[in-house]
Amino acid sequence: MSTKKKKTAGEREIESESARIFGKHVSKQKAGLLLAVTLLTCALPMVLGIRLWNAIPEVVSTGLIGMDGKDDSLPRAAVVFALPGLMCLLDLICHAQLYGYQKRMALPPAKFRLVGRWGFPVISVLFCGGMILESAGRAALSMTFVTPCVLGLLLLILGGHMWDCPRNAKIALRFSFTENSESAWRAVHRFAGWLWLAAGLLVIAGTMAMTTSTIMTAVLVLIALAAPMVYGQSMRNHLN
Repeated sequence: MSTKKKKTAGEREIESESARIFGKHVSKQKAGLLLAVTLLTCALPMVLGIRLWNAIPEVVSTGLIGMDGKDDSLPRAAVVFALPGLMCLLDLICHAQLYGYQKRMALPPAKFRLVGRWGFPVISVLFCGGMILESAGRAALSMTFVTPCVLGLLLLILGGHMWDCPRNAKIALRFSFTENSESAWRAVHRFAGWLWLAAGLLVIAGTMAMTTSTIMTAVLVLIALAAPMVYGQSMRNHLN
């Protein structure tokens, strides 16, 4: 006879809701899309490392002291490729775990809830990118590097949310022409999702390629934010 304690209806409802919120229940299609986008984001600091390759010493001091009392240094290739590659691997594992718990309708462990689907891309872009800059003798957390990176990451997170945004979402594009039409709601949010995911990747990639924020970055962000409303208006005018 099983000694496993049966859960009450209330406990099951709480666990299901917690799994939905913290496990980020998504469709199989969206899970694949987010995995591809986050893996690409995790790998983007490699672009910065390749561009600054000659400025990075062959052995990079980490400032950490190993068990033998010596500086725990890393070869240049490890800083440029291995660290972002590790973020890609951890991101893949986290996505697989979250999707696995989602299929079982179970609440993921705290460590997976904390990291979520965007934790490792954030770490890779800011930490790995910053470490590569510092290794090359540049300011790791300068505003010209951090600001566009943060803007790009925010666009990515918003794009992932908007891609299949439900009507009861607290953050949504609530225009008059979407409130009264289910098809318009889906079309505008799907358009915003694709656009903001692409724009976020482009902003971060541009930052890794140039290391400075430019007027073009600001213009791109503004156009990306305004485009869904223009798209929705044009769609409504076409239907009318």
